[in-house]
Order: sequence, then structure tokens, then C-alpha cells
Amino acid sequence: MIGNKIIGQHEYNIRLLSGDDAIDVQALCERCSDFSELIEGRPPEKDAGKSILFDLPPDKELKDKYVFGVYKENGILIAVIDIIKDYKIAGEWMIGLLMIDPSERGNSLGRKSHDLIKSWVLEEHGKLLRIGVVEENYRGYKFWCQMGYVEVDRVKNTYGNKEHTVIIMNLFL
Repeated sequence: MIGNKIIGQHEYNIRLLSGDDAIDVQALCERCSDFSELIEGRPPEKDAGKSILFDLPPDKELKDKYVFGVYKENGILIAVIDIIKDYKIAGEWMIGLLMIDPSERGNSLGRKSHDLIKSWVLEEHGKLLRIGVVEENYRGYKFWCQMGYVEVDRVKNTYGNKEHTVIIMNLFL
């Protein structure tokens, strides 16, 4: 998954991100403020980029977390993919976030990025991908259904200032 990839008509550099990339991730969060407003009911926090890079679910360690960045030819970060290995059980990988710059949405970058994620997780012996989609995220829900995910549960959760019903979806690999 890592390295230069041709997606559509463009070449992108896809690589693992580190704390050194927090400024790039923060800039992407600010360009994706529509997502933050939908999920949290507020603009992105000043440390949103750092949170994406370092926040973990309970009982997980940083060695279980992979955050990939998709960079355009001009060096601009246009997408972030956050994945947790073996959550909640061995072989189950959770996509915590697939965030795409608004100017890049609708051009198959999401679909192609997901295909790369799926292939990489299979190489790492993953058996299942899991995602949580807030009920109000109609476009996101439609996208994940098109990727083959099926609803397995609904839970209540609070993000920022908003309480949501989160649709838990799985894709068996």
C-alpha cells in the first residue's frame, strides 16, 4: 500500500504518517470542517490532527494503529486513513477514519483508497474490516454500502457536542 500509486489519472504518494505530519493532518481537518461539524457539531479542534495520529480505543497500543496519508503530486495531504489492527478481536481491523479533502471527493479516490486498504489488510492476514458511520452521514453510509459493508449493530455514542446513533458495519474479506 505504501509508495507511489496511480489512482485514476493522478499519481499519489501513500505513506504511513507520524507525529511529524501533525501539521499536514491538521490542515486537512480544517479543510474538512464539514465533517467535523456533522460529527462533533463544531469546527475541528486545534489538536484534531494530533488526535487522529495518536488517539486509541481502549486496550490498544500505538503499535496496533496505522495512519496512512495520501499526498498529491504537489505534496498536499488530501486523504487520511486511520486503521486499528485486531480490534476488537484478532483478524478484525477497524477503519477509524477515511477523510478526504472536499476538492477530491467524488473522483473515485475513496473507492480506490478503500481497495488499497482492503488489499493491505488481507496481506496482513486480516479477516474482517469494521467501520462505524454516524446515522446522519448519509453519503458516508451509502459509500460504505457500495463498498460491500453490511450493518451489524447500532450503538449510541457522543462525539464533541453531539450524540449519535452509530451504525456498525462489517466487510468480511
